[in-house]
Amino acid sequence: MHELTEEALVAASVDVVWREFTVAGRLAEWFWPPRFETTAVVELRELGRWEVRSVPVDMAVEGTVLTFEAPRALRLGWRWAGEEHTTDVEVELQSAADAATRVIVRHSGFATAEERDNHIDGWSSCLQRLVDRHGGAPGEHL
Repeated sequence: MHELTEEALVAASVDVVWREFTVAGRLAEWFWPPRFETTAVVELRELGRWEVRSVPVDMAVEGTVLTFEAPRALRLGWRWAGEEHTTDVEVELQSAADAATRVIVRHSGFATAEERDNHIDGWSSCLQRLVDRHGGAPGEHL
């Protein structure tokens, strides 16, 4: 199986960044580009739904909360709508200098290197939107 790791430094506290991933309205504001008109559902409980959807581009992640340790770690079963294969996403939040947060995303379980590679740009741009949402520096994308 193939996996990837993407990191970013966000100029916000761990508690604030935790809410960015676990409060549906906040997640929808940054996860995908504005033109996607993103909606989200977050049920922060074991086996709860964690979904991000865009009607205009006909795309959705239908995730399941596998585990969470607020405000530091979130693990999701990740499945694109219409696909059967589920991968595993772990989001880890670490306190960093200047009251910033290091966000580490580990995405594993890809069947092929090509499938993994298709997600690298997606996670990179997603995390960059989160960095930008909080004013950039010190949150440079790593």
